[in-house]
Amino acid sequence: MVHLHDAGYKYLFSHADLVRELLEVFAPPGVNELLDYGTLRPETGNFITPAMKKREDDVVWSIELKGQRIYLYLLLEFQSSIDKGMPVRMMQYVAALYDHLVRGKTVDPADGLPPVLPIVIYNGDTRWNHSPEVFELIQPHPAVLTEFQPRLKFWLLDEGRFSAEYLEGLQRVMAAIFRMEHTRDTEDAKRAIRYLGQAVAQSPFKQTIDRAVMQWMQYRLSRKMPGLPLLELDDMLKGTEMLETSIDQWRAKAVAEGMLLGEQKGLQRLLSQRFGAIPTTIVERIGTADLEQLEAWFDAAVNAPNIASVFTPTPN
Repeated sequence: MVHLHDAGYKYLFSHADLVRELLEVFAPPGVNELLDYGTLRPETGNFITPAMKKREDDVVWSIELKGQRIYLYLLLEFQSSIDKGMPVRMMQYVAALYDHLVRGKTVDPADGLPPVLPIVIYNGDTRWNHSPEVFELIQPHPAVLTEFQPRLKFWLLDEGRFSAEYLEGLQRVMAAIFRMEHTRDTEDAKRAIRYLGQAVAQSPFKQTIDRAVMQWMQYRLSRKMPGLPLLELDDMLKGTEMLETSIDQWRAKAVAEGMLLGEQKGLQRLLSQRFGAIPTTIVERIGTADLEQLEAWFDAAVNAPNIASVFTPTPN
């Protein structure tokens, strides 16, 4: 599951203060208050699932909770459809993490395995409506078998389930990042960018996360708005005004290009209906003409006796 989007989030969650931001705002109820963020550290290694598939793109951190070290497994899920078997996948990944810790002698099973908090961050447009618990996937069975069935549940963060108003009310960086992921149009995107800039400026972790967040924003905008002129990172750090202006210019250009393309297609359709196949030289002329010229040709094509007369200058 290697996606460009996943790589962007993996970059964000390689920064301790952004992992802290995520947990402080979106951890399961009651967890945040017990965490000692001074002990947060990344856990490296390629975890191998029982199916022998490397898990190189998820993020694992560990942290102390009431003096006990626990592991945070962040799985980044940005597929277009919901994976109903996610609990099974997560069970494999957690098992692979335990196997890695035991084989590397990081933990001794005789002392007990450390707890794991599995978190799935899901970005799809369809709301997640399937169970996060593997036990609920198991078919009904005699009660005598229940104690032998696996039990593992992941904590789901379905970004699209949070309203824009709710996320903006949190006034936190990770909330602003989630907000930016589900913008409806360019005006909404500008509002989300403004909120993200404000959240970073007000964050107690500003000095350690500002460049990382702005780099991520460049990365996301280049994919949400192909062709958008991106500012230098130092300019983005000064504020969002220049970026908002760039978005306005990008939108105006996109609208103009859309009108131009529409006029080109409309003229070609009219010509083919009236005169049949269009010569290649005329198709090329249509493709390089401006909007005013296309409109003039379209008007001429309505009553022209033949295709050549459409493109013949009218004598003064």
